[in-house]
Amino acid sequence: MPTPRRDTFSRRLTFGERPALRRRLTFSRLGAHGHLLAPAVWTAVVVAMMAALLAPRDTDPGLSPMSLTVSDFAALDRGGPIETAMASLGLVSLLLLAVARKRLPAMRGLPSVLLAIWGAGLVLAAVVPTDPLTTQLTGSAYVHRYASVAAFAALPAAGLVLAGRLGPAAGRTAWWLRVLSLLAVAGAGVMAYSAGPGGRELIGLVERVMLGCEVIMLGVLGRYVQRLARGGRGRAKLAP
Repeated sequence: MPTPRRDTFSRRLTFGERPALRRRLTFSRLGAHGHLLAPAVWTAVVVAMMAALLAPRDTDPGLSPMSLTVSDFAALDRGGPIETAMASLGLVSLLLLAVARKRLPAMRGLPSVLLAIWGAGLVLAAVVPTDPLTTQLTGSAYVHRYASVAAFAALPAAGLVLAGRLGPAAGRTAWWLRVLSLLAVAGAGVMAYSAGPGGRELIGLVERVMLGCEVIMLGVLGRYVQRLARGGRGRAKLAP
């Protein structure tokens, strides 16, 4: 009896199927290394905080981190630890986004867009320089400014949306995301006042507190996604 001929054409991937397969393979590799996610995120958090707090001493000990922003110090030390930490934190955030979209259904949609704005905004602000405080702002300085504003506005918004979606099933994670997001929003409001009517009084201190809330939020999210990758609680579902 003749052997049926295999339809080899049906076994080949079409042109449209190949990108989808590559994406699935990429997410599978990222998921396989999910146990490394939280350490990577928290390392980036610590590096960013150390750069924000200690780098001003290396730039100019006479300058006060209480009255100058992180960008002000970055402008005086191009390619230094502050810009390196910003770029690293942005890239780690994009990595977290890639894994979270695979493991956490609540992350898909608006939270993903907002977290992508945060990560891309940090990288762009690190690459595009600002100008020293005493000089007139150039085009690159405006790009740096608006990229930073978009980033620092997007992450608290993502945290609030995600906290609402996770619901009680996420335990303390949703509570921490909500509290840290609200603190960051409050800090942004105080910082806006300080930059205007407040005459930049303590603007550096307020910015660093706001930055601390936001990067800790990343660490909390990274830890939660790592637990999902280990199968500790299964896949989180959208809150009703």
